[in-house]
Amino acid sequence: METTALERLKTDFMKAPVDRVGAAVGSVGTALAYLALLVLLYLFADLLVWRGLVPAYSQLAPVRQQEFAAEWDARDVDQRREAVKRVAADPDQARRVVGGEGVTAPTAAEWELRWRAGVYLALQARVSPEAADAYLSDKGTAEPAPRMGVLSLVVRERNRWAGRLAGWAASWNGWAWRPGPGGDANGRYLFGLFVVAFGVAAARGVLVNAMMYLSAAATLDLVNRLRRALYLHTYRLGAAAVRAAGPAEPVHLFTRQADAVGAAVQASLTTRFHSPVMVLGLLVLILLVNFWLAVCFLCFAALVWLVVGQAAAYFRREGRVGGRQADSALGLLAESLGLLRLVKVYQMDRFNQNRVERQLAEAARAGWRRTRGDALSRPLLGAVALLAGVALMYLAGRSIIAGEFTPAGLAVMAVATVSLGPPVAAWFVYRARVRRGQEAAAAVAEYFARRGGEAEAADAEYLPVLSTRIEFRGVKLEEPGTGRMLLDGVSFAVPAGARVAVVGPDADSKRALVSLIPRFLDPTAGEVRIEDKNIKWVTHESLRAQVAAVMQEDLVFTDTAANNIGCGDPQFNLPQVIEAAKLAHAHQFIEKLPYGYETVVGDRGHVLKPGEKFRLALARALLRDPAVLIIEEPTGEIDEDTLALLDDTLERAAAGRTIIFLANRLSTLKTVNRVFLLKDGHVQASGSHHDLWQMNDYYRRLQMVADASAEAAVIKT
Repeated sequence: METTALERLKTDFMKAPVDRVGAAVGSVGTALAYLALLVLLYLFADLLVWRGLVPAYSQLAPVRQQEFAAEWDARDVDQRREAVKRVAADPDQARRVVGGEGVTAPTAAEWELRWRAGVYLALQARVSPEAADAYLSDKGTAEPAPRMGVLSLVVRERNRWAGRLAGWAASWNGWAWRPGPGGDANGRYLFGLFVVAFGVAAARGVLVNAMMYLSAAATLDLVNRLRRALYLHTYRLGAAAVRAAGPAEPVHLFTRQADAVGAAVQASLTTRFHSPVMVLGLLVLILLVNFWLAVCFLCFAALVWLVVGQAAAYFRREGRVGGRQADSALGLLAESLGLLRLVKVYQMDRFNQNRVERQLAEAARAGWRRTRGDALSRPLLGAVALLAGVALMYLAGRSIIAGEFTPAGLAVMAVATVSLGPPVAAWFVYRARVRRGQEAAAAVAEYFARRGGEAEAADAEYLPVLSTRIEFRGVKLEEPGTGRMLLDGVSFAVPAGARVAVVGPDADSKRALVSLIPRFLDPTAGEVRIEDKNIKWVTHESLRAQVAAVMQEDLVFTDTAANNIGCGDPQFNLPQVIEAAKLAHAHQFIEKLPYGYETVVGDRGHVLKPGEKFRLALARALLRDPAVLIIEEPTGEIDEDTLALLDDTLERAAAGRTIIFLANRLSTLKTVNRVFLLKDGHVQASGSHHDLWQMNDYYRRLQMVADASAEAAVIKT
């Protein structure tokens, strides 16, 4: 049988077998405990109805009298004779009571003696001789004891499953029938039922909590292992290196998809076992209580499901469609309401009023469709279910009157029937969770199947400090996960110590280009060389020790300002961190934070301005004294003073470093040695800013748009 992606993930990442087995055992145990409580409910209801009394022959329904007559005739004559001697007060009646050939039809009194003798024999067979003797009065007479606890049920249902089961239980639980000091067994029996029910309920509570705890522990362990593996695989793939918004696909897998897998696994540890056991056990119990009435119930249930259930599902779908249409119509109405200024300026009063009227009509139709679906689905199902319940109550009443059914059985059947709803509903929820979990597991498995290309070679060599140039030779690169061509035949060189800029309309292509230098990504074709060495064959440590990157989406993380600069590296002490912050003009604002360098900053800490975030990230890069500095210039609302401080920092830090800008400002382009124009994955043109401005129309238009956007952002601040 083919293994699903979800099962493979469970096999690979679930390392808690005890919790897994314990959760499954607990889920089965809770179902069995609930069924046991229903059996105890049957015994309790029977005790309340009959109060432990063994009925007289005259109290039996005609069908039960006929049943006993056939049972008496089938007994051995010697067996009948011994039983009659035990219960008959007058020995002269024995021959007529025992019956046989040549004996006239017995009188009513003789039938009563036969019945008592039959009860005595039934108790001997079903329970024990002691129970049969206890049935007779302990005063030395053959009169039956008044209240006999469970023996009443054993006698009345002696030829049915309830009587056999009750007799078997009573045979080793004397408290259920042994008379007390006053000759009444009901008190002990009732207290015993309470103790057993209390114990079963307590055990079920323990099992429920154990099931939930163990399933949650196993699931959380699996999800944590899965997320750790996703993090490590994402790190290997380098999927975060391209898009400015971050690795959207890994984040989705890391959060929602991992949660979906966890929900499916937890459901498979609980509902997968609990619901089938519950449903099967309840159906068996219903069938045992009264077979033909149970068959009628199942037929009614099938009718409701096949006919009314499908109609209710149709109305629910209508309600969902109507809800979506209503939301769309309300959105249009909100838009029309926001056009009041435009309406007044252009005198669109009549036109817009007509639009609003049409939108109101559409909203009303959609609202009616939604309301009709919501209003008719559940009431329709409930009404038909109620009618079926009334019909079943009628049939049950007829069975009780005819003596084929008991009130206790009716009570248990009603409770069992109602109890079928939750496990059936839970099963459908389980199936839905498993479907979502299967889809999530398939997506995770597909992601794990991707191979990263930037692994370090076993014989990688040390890369010396950059002193000549960085060179791209025929580089092609497809975006990880999508296959989109980001770079196509890119070839150029950057001399050591130069300041260059990369510009172009596609931010992903620019980020991909600079991500090749520290080997966040490997080219699909071609090679990147530093010091005339293919960086694919050098150690990661020697390569990345020379490269620092300041990218817009990786400026700060939630931690202290000191850790944001030092990254927790023990080789950098606080004075070194402070010196780097001073070089990046970050020291001034850090000192003003509530706790200085120990202030937690980031999205979940102290909120920094965009310029402050950039200076903090720049200090992080400068602390490591890199030979190659990659800078994605800040965009958005940054004031002129902050930009001036950044320019000063870069001017002072440029000496001896190769700086590659992903430039967004015209002022930066004027200061670099060379500009590379990247368009459609190709280096379309290169040269100084002045030369490109004069000779390349596309470059000129691109910089005009960028400069206008930057100016608007500065004006906004």
